[in-house]
Amino acid sequence: MKSKFLIGIFMVLVFGLTACSLDINISTDDKKPDVIDNGDSQDQDQDQGQDKDQDKEDDKQYENEVFKEVTVSKSNGKATVKGKARVFEGVFQYAVISGTEILLEDHYQTDGAPAWGDFEITIDSELMAKENVSIELFVYSAKDGSKTDSLTIPLK
Repeated sequence: MKSKFLIGIFMVLVFGLTACSLDINISTDDKKPDVIDNGDSQDQDQDQGQDKDQDKEDDKQYENEVFKEVTVSKSNGKATVKGKARVFEGVFQYAVISGTEILLEDHYQTDGAPAWGDFEITIDSELMAKENVSIELFVYSAKDGSKTDSLTIPLK
């Protein structure tokens, strides 16, 4: 009877330690970015047409855990992406994408975490001439080199 009791305690101890030592990793990469629309939701003048649509687009802000207050403004065929990033050693990557084609991939250096560093990226008009152009802001994981904290923003 005593040996069954000791075996039972041993089994509970082994299972408990095994359960506590499991590394459960929940990925947040599938989350859609938060879009904050700072524009007035009521229709005021419909006569302004495209200018009003452009103003609404300029009022949108995109964010996730490491990028915030990200806005896109367009001028002379170029797009300017501005925002704040809180990333390790202040380095993040970005890619300009058209469909599945990567048009440009580069990195940006700003203030390192825990500070929120400002950034401003200008996309040339040649890249903006493509169809369905978007910019992806992301960080390469120090653990395994995979993309993390990705934020994709349509530019066109």
